[in-house]
Amino acid sequence: MTSKPEQPGPGPRPGPRFARGQPGRRPGPDPRPSRNLPGGVSQPSGGPSLSPRIPLAEAQPAMFGYLAAIFLGPLIPLVMYLIGRHRSPFRRFHAATAFNLSLTGLLYALCCLILAGLLLLDSVTVALVVAIPVALIIWLTMLKYLIRGIGAANRGERYEVPAWICAQIAK
Repeated sequence: MTSKPEQPGPGPRPGPRFARGQPGRRPGPDPRPSRNLPGGVSQPSGGPSLSPRIPLAEAQPAMFGYLAAIFLGPLIPLVMYLIGRHRSPFRRFHAATAFNLSLTGLLYALCCLILAGLLLLDSVTVALVVAIPVALIIWLTMLKYLIRGIGAANRGERYEVPAWICAQIAK
């Protein structure tokens, strides 16, 4: 009688692996090594990598670019992009993002004006009922992403705006 050697099957991998939030996780601290992040927060090594802490002298102009884009449109972020693009990649990235967001919002506003003009051929009421809510939704969406950009610049992080809302004009 001959015995067959055991073939490794599709069974579980050797050694227990416990993920966070799964039943059966061992209590206690995370066994993976961690590194310290700004603010005393530690992050497991397997997570996404973040840039080192950006000095306040770099973060303030980046935040100002987003803030200026909210109130003044794409002009100030464009000037900041053209002036600071060779100084710091952090400033350049955030100035380009603020410029792209504000210019895209301006183009969406132009589209709303065209839509309102076409609907005005029918009646003033139809033009106002359709164009004002569309313009308000677009403006609030742009405002949300500009405010998120301010927060990311303050934390010294990059913030990628979804491509469906923002055209990438300046890089």
